[in-house]
Amino acid sequence: MGTKVGQNMTPEKRAEYLKPFTLTSILKEEMMNLREENEGVNIILKQANRGIKKDKFSAFEYGLYYIKIEEDNKKKKKKFNAKDWAFFN
Repeated sequence: MGTKVGQNMTPEKRAEYLKPFTLTSILKEEMMNLREENEGVNIILKQANRGIKKDKFSAFEYGLYYIKIEEDNKKKKKKFNAKDWAFFN
């Protein structure tokens, strides 16, 4: 924000520009607040401090899971089988 463009921004534009950085900082803070507990093969993430929520981390985690599912579905669709296209009498 030390450039001329940054100095000439209105407070609303500056807030909009800095929003991804602010949200990343909040996500990092929430991730640092979690501790791992193992229950058999399951990994449980629990909050170390109840004052800091883990809403953004949970949303981030679900988003990554959704992306993984979508990529797996695309990989399944891209497999080409020549037998499917061969027409034998």
